[in-house]
Amino acid sequence: VLNQTTRLELQLLEHSLSTNKLERQISDQTNEITKLQEKNSFLEKRVLEMEDKHTLQLKSIKDEKDQLQALVARQNSIIEELEKQLVTATVNNSVLQKQQHDLMETVHNLLTMISTPNSAKNNFIAKEEQISFKDCAEAYKSGLTTSGIYTLTVPNTAQEKKAYCDMETGGGGWTVIQRREDGSVDFHRTWKEYKMGFGDPAGEYWLGNEFVSQLTNQKRYVLKIHLKDWEGNEAYSLYDHFSLANEELKYR
Repeated sequence: VLNQTTRLELQLLEHSLSTNKLERQISDQTNEITKLQEKNSFLEKRVLEMEDKHTLQLKSIKDEKDQLQALVARQNSIIEELEKQLVTATVNNSVLQKQQHDLMETVHNLLTMISTPNSAKNNFIAKEEQISFKDCAEAYKSGLTTSGIYTLTVPNTAQEKKAYCDMETGGGGWTVIQRREDGSVDFHRTWKEYKMGFGDPAGEYWLGNEFVSQLTNQKRYVLKIHLKDWEGNEAYSLYDHFSLANEELKYR
């Protein structure tokens, strides 16, 4: 009986030792799992931080891209505006070149007048042709190239109108609608006077709205405005299409 008891005690002791060993192993494994969980939590936190950082970087890159696109759009707009300004400058340059050419013609004509004797000069300024023409361009085409007073026929009538024709400026053949030089004629006039015309074609005058209206509705006309101040400064404006409405439409 004693031997059997001793064996049982030994077996219990062995089981106890084995159990303690297993408990230690379990404890070690538990500690290892805890460490792994902590490491995993740390790694998850790092991943989240990196994702947040990556998201911020992506947002920063997107913002920078949007800013660059906006800058490109502004630059394109500036380029388009500069191209428009270049076109305008080119057109203005062409106009200035034409004005310079006309001015040189005017200077040449003035020099010719200065070098012409007074009697011939007066004939040059106030020469009056008795042949009737539709307009000054028609007179010019007929071979009359001297500026002066010409007789024009009112369209669709047998009436005649005296007008000053500029045969030198810009190729010649210009029918002068208004001429003002020294203030000798009062231009504060009535509707009827502006309709019929007033003044003297040899000096200051207004050709007449009715005549201009009928004339400019026959075919296409070009309007040229020439201004000169008391200091000798000159300016020009040229309109490729010009016509005057009838009296019912207030000669617009």
